[in-house]
Amino acid sequence: MKQIPNSMKNFSWSLPFNLLLFKMIGGLAILLILSCVEREDNSSRNINDEDIVLAKSIIGKTLPPWEEGYLDIHAINTGRGESTLLIFPDGTTMLVDAAGSLISPLHEIPPPAQKPNNMVSPGLAITNYAKHFVKPASNKLNYLMVSHFHSDHMGGYSDDLPMDPSGSFRMSGITEVGANINFDIIFDRDYPTYNYPINHFSNPMMVNYINFLNWAKTAYGAKAERFVAGKNDQIVLKRNPSKYPNFKVQNLISNGIIWTGIGTEAKNVLPSVEDLVIGKAPENIFSIGLELSYGKFNYFTAGDLQYNGRSDHAWKDIEAPLSKIVNPVDVMKSNHHGTANCNGDVLLGKLIPKVVLSHSWRDVHPNPETVTRMFAANSASHVFTTNMTEANKARFGSDLTKIKSMQGHIVVRVKPGGASYTVYVLDDSNQEYNVVKTFGPYQAN
Repeated sequence: MKQIPNSMKNFSWSLPFNLLLFKMIGGLAILLILSCVEREDNSSRNINDEDIVLAKSIIGKTLPPWEEGYLDIHAINTGRGESTLLIFPDGTTMLVDAAGSLISPLHEIPPPAQKPNNMVSPGLAITNYAKHFVKPASNKLNYLMVSHFHSDHMGGYSDDLPMDPSGSFRMSGITEVGANINFDIIFDRDYPTYNYPINHFSNPMMVNYINFLNWAKTAYGAKAERFVAGKNDQIVLKRNPSKYPNFKVQNLISNGIIWTGIGTEAKNVLPSVEDLVIGKAPENIFSIGLELSYGKFNYFTAGDLQYNGRSDHAWKDIEAPLSKIVNPVDVMKSNHHGTANCNGDVLLGKLIPKVVLSHSWRDVHPNPETVTRMFAANSASHVFTTNMTEANKARFGSDLTKIKSMQGHIVVRVKPGGASYTVYVLDDSNQEYNVVKTFGPYQAN
């Protein structure tokens, strides 16, 4: 009988061991990847090979660019307010708000650290982010929108802020973005009069904003329009609308005027101007709100709507009448950064969001009781926040583990047709826009 060489004996013994070692290393690598990938429902679906490959290729790298047919919703974090970039399926682009609060870090209700750092103004951070992501789509902003007139949504004002090159206005938030990115149309709640319910021309922030509008009309040939509740043709696809007939933006609310749910009809639910002034109506209740739909997918956003003060004046609960005409959505931007006295039971009970994006930027954002209401409306809801201070984390106690992510830009990317979507959390400490975690895919309603 022929002898087996020693080398072959060693090989025959080591081969199973090597294979086992290889499988163990491979398994550990997959587990490491999956630690950064969370599924929609761990009990009902498995991550397939395609999901694993996708996670491996994205985690730690810049989020891949938008592609035609996809819908992108970006919650941009500067640590100084709200800003949402949307890229529609045909490449039409829209920026809703551009944070720029000038709040002091020493304020009694302090903000988190400014992102990406104190050397980059919020307006410039949003500009850089938008330029990076809109480039594959249109390389411009088709629409700008200011949900309401607060600095954490449109930019603050100070005589120390830099002037634009023409010397027409100071740059902060929306005016800084608009000075650096060409845009076609800007919407707000009170163009062109700016006198509801009070005259805004005594406010330096508003005067600066109006000067910016006048400049943009000349510089870009841009238009300014009042956002009209009830309309469904004010915000439309600009590049290839016929290719995506299942895409629509429905204007829901502005200045307390709410769509009735029938055609383009809308109804004012607020009292007279005199009563608003006497009752010290807060700017938040005049916020703009809309619903975006793409196939089965739906997204709700409505500035800083709230119900604060309703015990004194029922009309201060602007969420209640709006709740009568909304339906379940996949993704909701939380009202007023998820703070107290907003996102009430009635509204959440109608929206029943699967995913909530909270543009949190103060020590009281989000409020634990508000988040509890979100889970009461949908126990399976996934809540994401752009920031969470250490002091606020302590207030949540054991419920803190229910928050899916507490730091970073948040991106919802809807697949062509609108049947499913994935949530990405991006590193906000620099301007590389690297993916930190992914969640989903989620099935649209």
